[in-house]
Amino acid sequence: MKQVPLAAKIRTIRGSSRTRRLRNSGFVPAEVYGHKESNQSIEVAEKELGKILGSLKGENIFFSLNIEGAKGEPVLAVIKEVQYHKVNNSLMHADFHKVNMKEKIRIKIPIRVLNADLCDGVKTGGVLQTLMRTLEVQCLPTLIPESIQVDALHLNVGDAVHVSDLKLPEGVKAVQGAGNVVVSVAAQMAEEVKAEVAAAPVEGAAAGSEPEVLTAKKKEEGAAADAKAPAGKAAAPAEKKPADKK
Repeated sequence: MKQVPLAAKIRTIRGSSRTRRLRNSGFVPAEVYGHKESNQSIEVAEKELGKILGSLKGENIFFSLNIEGAKGEPVLAVIKEVQYHKVNNSLMHADFHKVNMKEKIRIKIPIRVLNADLCDGVKTGGVLQTLMRTLEVQCLPTLIPESIQVDALHLNVGDAVHVSDLKLPEGVKAVQGAGNVVVSVAAQMAEEVKAEVAAAPVEGAAAGSEPEVLTAKKKEEGAAADAKAPAGKAAAPAEKKPADKK
């Protein structure tokens, strides 16, 4: 993974009102922890951190934290969690985890599904379902993969790819259970099939036409016959002519 420098300062501000003023001034409160050491409270520029996070596109990077006022070399860390404002999506808080290049760490790796549009099961009417977007793994920092790839090309309806089926690089171990489903191809639900049939046009029928209701037609014919008869009387049957006398 590539290293990205990020300037930081030791944070001494505490309390919600002071933290709010810190954010209003363009800085984000953050914590650095790991290696069985005490947490270190820092602050970083929201604009700078937001720019870096916006360019990641799901990949992991090492942050080289240049902490002003701290002794020693820059701190190498990975970002563990970022909190955003629910309304304006501004950065609220960040957690960094210190990295020792000789110690294994646990980190989430993005899962990339290949050939989703060419999947055999999708071509026959199935639905491709991605149930896991990331996979948590444990490995040395130098072995962290950029992504885990899953090829969906030859998956048929009813097929599934489990964690145990993933091809992980040597030295990389999955933390999640081997039986967890990553990607599957399911048959369409009965409701979806009915909806498609209902939406399909009937051959030979005019647009917007409706089937004829025979009972209503019969009632209309009966009403027309009654309208010809005098008011208050039903239509009289035709008279029979008397037979000719010989």
